Amino acid sequence: MPHAAEHLVFHFTHVSHLSAIVRDGLLSDSVVHAGGRLTHEAGDLGIKDQRRRRAVPCGPGGVVADYVPFYFAPRSPMLYRITNPQGLADGGVVTYNGGPDELVYLVTSVERLHQAGLSLVLTDRNAAAALAKFRSAPTSWFESGFIDWPLMNARLWNDTTGYPDRMARRMAECLAHQCVPWACFAKVAVANAAVARQARDALISAGEHAMVPVPEPNWYF
Repeated sequence: MPHAAEHLVFHFTHVSHLSAIVRDGLLSDSVVHAGGRLTHEAGDLGIKDQRRRRAVPCGPGGVVADYVPFYFAPRSPMLYRITNPQGLADGGVVTYNGGPDELVYLVTSVERLHQAGLSLVLTDRNAAAALAKFRSAPTSWFESGFIDWPLMNARLWNDTTGYPDRMARRMAECLAHQCVPWACFAKVAVANAAVARQARDALISAGEHAMVPVPEPNWYF
């Protein structure tokens, strides 16, 4: 488990991807699509297209799609779109036809990724946004106000009159270049016991016997 002082980060993926992630690591969108490895698309295709064109102005450079994305909190706006498509004008994430319970969280920390020697870039909001600020220097990651930690600890993140970009700021990201090896993950979290069993079977089939998926129902809507 991560140490309490670490800054946790979260990536969700379909439970069917776990075996491949154990074997190959968690791969960036660019690498995944180049190899034709994605079986369940849980991302918005329009946003993904923006990420393939949005340049990263620091660190290893390239485009946002060259990085594995992590959020700084569960219950993200993207997960909300998947969970509540009927309440959204665009129908949510139309490429994903599974349920939110089938999505599992891979949990690590900024410190753990950095200590593993990965090239990291942090953003103060969704990395595809035109107003997003990027930082690759570790000394600048946790300067006051760059990441809104009170917002990350809040259960609700809707925009308000006084804070009109609250949702955008909730989508701040930790970007890891190209690939995150399985050894970097400290926890697999799931919605319920049934998915925990499914995730456990997937991990064991890939030779991972130490990691035991943990139900975290409060991380879902």
